[in-house]
Formats: sequence, structure tokens, C-alpha cells
Amino acid sequence: MDSKIILRFRDLNVEKDGTINDHRNLINKFGEVWWGWWMKQDETPPHNIFKQFSKEIELNSYALIYLYNTGLAKFYECICTKILVAPKNNTIVTPNPETSPSYYHRGTYPAWFLLNRIEQIDFKSLNFHIEDFPTRSNAEEPYRSNIGQPVEDLESLKLFDVTIWLVKSK
Repeated sequence: MDSKIILRFRDLNVEKDGTINDHRNLINKFGEVWWGWWMKQDETPPHNIFKQFSKEIELNSYALIYLYNTGLAKFYECICTKILVAPKNNTIVTPNPETSPSYYHRGTYPAWFLLNRIEQIDFKSLNFHIEDFPTRSNAEEPYRSNIGQPVEDLESLKLFDVTIWLVKSK
């Protein structure tokens, strides 16, 4: 699959780089970690996109996804080996409290990504174009007019009020 998911996050409840450090510590200890998707209240879970990525994982044993820390302007490539999605209009608890950071234990989330690698990479080495804003309606601006446009830099991604971008390499 040429499409890639970018998940947006910030270090809101932890120290600088705490989110990534907490997840990497669990990968080092257990070989994997659950990443919970903190959807904004006015977003809609993209169940069809999650199904596509789950099929890719079934075929290839993994899918590459990306994480973008908008507070620190850091970008990460991840190996995702499983996606668990809550039923429509619902959320679910962590699939495994032992392999998820403790701050996730207080809430429920619409989707979980099982990761076994998180590596910081240089965004400039990628050549992404926006394929979709799957949690938003593309009928409204600025979303519609940006489909197919190149992603020049991380700051241009940050301008969109979404927690998931669907991008494609060209």
C-alpha cells in the first residue's frame, strides 16, 4: 500500500520527549508497545482507512506509519504490527496495560496501534503528497483544495486541525 498514516501528538501530560521515551522504554522491555489514538472531539474515526492498513499488516506482517510531535516538530517512522479499532461511536481501553504507558490506563480511545519500532527520521527525506484528511470532510476548505498537494514541511501539516493525515509518496 502506497498510502501512509501520520498520527499527530504532543507532549501534553509528560515532560519534553516523554511520550516517545515512554513508548520506547516499553519497546525495549517487551519488544512492543500500544499507541492510543487521541482523536479530537469533532473528528470521525476513519474505519475504512484502519481496515486497509489492517489488511496490509495481514499481508506483510507490518505497515509503516508515522508519528508527528507538533510541539517539538519531530517526526518518527514506526513499524506497526496490529491495529485495534473500537466499534463505531465507541472507544476501548488499552489492549494490554503492561505494554502501554500508564497515562493511557485512565481513558479509552477509538484506536490502538501496536508498534515495535519508533525511529526519529528527517521529514525532508520523504516526498509526501496529501491523499486525504480521513477524520474530516473533504467537502470543506482548506481540506478539499489540498488533496494531492505536496507536503513541503512539517509546519504546513501542522496548519490542518486533524490528528490523522493520509499521505502518499510520489
